[in-house]
Amino acid sequence: MIEVKYLLLNLNTDRPVSLGASPLSLYISSSYQKKFGQSERPLSGGSYPLLQYKVIRGAPLIVAINEGCELLWEIYDNLDEINKNGPYKILERRIIDRVAFLGPCESRLKFRFLTPWLAISEAELNKLKPDPRSLNRVLAGILENNLTMLARNFQCQLDKPVEVSINIKDENIVQKDTGIAGLFGTFYTNFEIPQFLSLGKGVGRGFGTIKQN
Repeated sequence: MIEVKYLLLNLNTDRPVSLGASPLSLYISSSYQKKFGQSERPLSGGSYPLLQYKVIRGAPLIVAINEGCELLWEIYDNLDEINKNGPYKILERRIIDRVAFLGPCESRLKFRFLTPWLAISEAELNKLKPDPRSLNRVLAGILENNLTMLARNFQCQLDKPVEVSINIKDENIVQKDTGIAGLFGTFYTNFEIPQFLSLGKGVGRGFGTIKQN
């Protein structure tokens, strides 16, 4: 297990925020690309996005890890100006600045997906649905791979295999352009994940956001 710098910025707005692109989300994305896109120095998280914007139950939040924390502080004072022509007004900001842990642990921790986890195609999901055991086994394997890749990106040594047990809800979404199913549910694992990070496909767009129960 490793320690990482961690920032969580919650934005209280005057109205519920919709999913999708906004002046704020586009600014965060472009700022990240501008600062790190051409950097010759490798980032601590490899290809994993270290600054992530997402909308949870109508409320926007920004989570940052390591070098992403530096960037979040750099753009913090600009957020109101960038968002002045946006569809909502920022009323309050709440920020958590602490050390978080990432990597294998002795306990089995429970997490849930707050946003759809993009795991398999709709066709594959429908094929496996009649056999719940096979479906859960396949999905657990995919999630184990997601966590293993997360560890590799942060150069976190795995002393033992990542283990996952998963319980997926019946409800799901399907991305029209890719045919990938977005799943909800809970899982147990022997791997510590900082709150509100994303797993799977579409991490940079806020998919697969997790929270420890």
